[in-house]
Amino acid sequence: MQLFWVLIASVLSVDSIRQVNVQKEWYRYPGNPGVRMRLTKKGANHIKTVGVQIFNDYISQLKGYSTSMPFSQIGINGIVNLKNLHVKNYRSPQVSVLNFLPPRHIVLGLENLDIGLGSEFTANAVPIVVEGSLVGTITGMTVALTTELLTDVTGRMNAVVRNCSALIANSHITLNPTGPMGIFVKTFEPMINDSVRQRIPEIFCSRLQNLIEKNISKLFEYITRINLEDYFPKMKKEDNDVMNMFISHLAKGMFVDNRQITQPLITMDYIETNHQGEIHFEGLPEQTPFYPRPMEQMFREPLSDHMAHFYVSDHLLNSMLYHAYQNNRLALKIDESNLPKEMKSFVSTECPSKKHQTFVCVGYLIPEIGKLYPDSTTSFAILPHGLPYVMFNRDGMAVEIKNRILTYATPDNNSRNRSQILVFSINGQADITFAPTNESLNAKMNLNRFNVRLHRSAVRGIDESSIARLSPLSKTFIAPRLSAAVEKAARFPMQDTIKFVNPVIKNYDGFVSLSTDFYLEKKAIEAIVRKSIEF
Repeated sequence: MQLFWVLIASVLSVDSIRQVNVQKEWYRYPGNPGVRMRLTKKGANHIKTVGVQIFNDYISQLKGYSTSMPFSQIGINGIVNLKNLHVKNYRSPQVSVLNFLPPRHIVLGLENLDIGLGSEFTANAVPIVVEGSLVGTITGMTVALTTELLTDVTGRMNAVVRNCSALIANSHITLNPTGPMGIFVKTFEPMINDSVRQRIPEIFCSRLQNLIEKNISKLFEYITRINLEDYFPKMKKEDNDVMNMFISHLAKGMFVDNRQITQPLITMDYIETNHQGEIHFEGLPEQTPFYPRPMEQMFREPLSDHMAHFYVSDHLLNSMLYHAYQNNRLALKIDESNLPKEMKSFVSTECPSKKHQTFVCVGYLIPEIGKLYPDSTTSFAILPHGLPYVMFNRDGMAVEIKNRILTYATPDNNSRNRSQILVFSINGQADITFAPTNESLNAKMNLNRFNVRLHRSAVRGIDESSIARLSPLSKTFIAPRLSAAVEKAARFPMQDTIKFVNPVIKNYDGFVSLSTDFYLEKKAIEAIVRKSIEF
């Protein structure tokens, strides 16, 4: 009964790799990024501001630290142990400065911060043991930290603190010993003051180093691999809408491989990272057999006054289409059962009508089918007949598609009598334009070329011009639904962490640029930090 669709399903479930001939559009030379990012000084300063705020919050909560230091005076040697060293009060830096040091270093300066400290202490100079508490103030502290950005062998970003120094303008420590030997310990206050003054910068730098080294790489993990399946509309279990099923099947396991392919580059004006920029599917090991073209035009124009610039090659989408084609994710089956209610009549050979309204259907568009198969329904299997190709250009994006379409007629809704009536191919081109908002790219798809070639027909009188009348199915149903899905999927990643502000798109031959300001969601960044660092 369902022999035809069983055969189609068996074809679509084949996991073997298709043999795809080298395409003339493919760029065969490796080394260029599919995605390039530039973070300007303006954007880096915003990140620095948020980072310093988070650092201030954590420093103000510093507690539970222990350390020890020796003392020696008038022939008496001992050790002072500080336990539960904690920050009692904290004044954040009055000045914070970020500078780029080419080719791979960033210098952070924090000036004029104050810390109030408290601690328990034990002074041990055998046979004398004295316990008590300690309070202290450190004022006018300045910190300078140099960090190098590196790409590891897996293509992930790492930050390595190469140098950290801290200078203290003033410090004062007061010991509050208990017991009869307290007066003896008080004589060591100046020595302990000097020891604490030396130790605090070490503690401060180690915490700052921990914060940077653990969290820079952690934040970059969010763009190293982006799971795109989460950005497509979710299909409900009871949903049998053909386009929803197609999109759900296409998006399953889809992700962006955004590993870095070079070391980061730091200039006086921006930080640049170059990424693989390919879309793959989970569980498919095949490599993409072509590479991104150079983005030459980007070097001819000055950077606009935005915080960040993203350059995306059409290689990103072509890699997705290649792997989707190889994995049989681009096929489509259309029949009465999986069309939305308002479109079900389209596959009928007799158009239902209401007063003052006639519904368009296959029988109306191609009368020869309606005459030979009255009161019947038709169905279509749309199979890719060649590798689709995407081209970014000055107007937006053009998509070349090649499909072979098998058309069947089912008289009296009896699937046993289903018979193939047409085999034809369509070479089409769709143009897509994008208009960015703060959350996504609004997409508009226009089908502007629809060339038909007839291969076989079981219906007399049908030619290629007859089949071209079926274009409303593409223009009024398939194209708008795909456009809506693209628009929903084209949301910017990490929106819980970063919000774009007034993004601007520019189109070039072979790539597109997105320039934008942004602001970081401090609470979301704090949540990431909280998972990876302990104070």
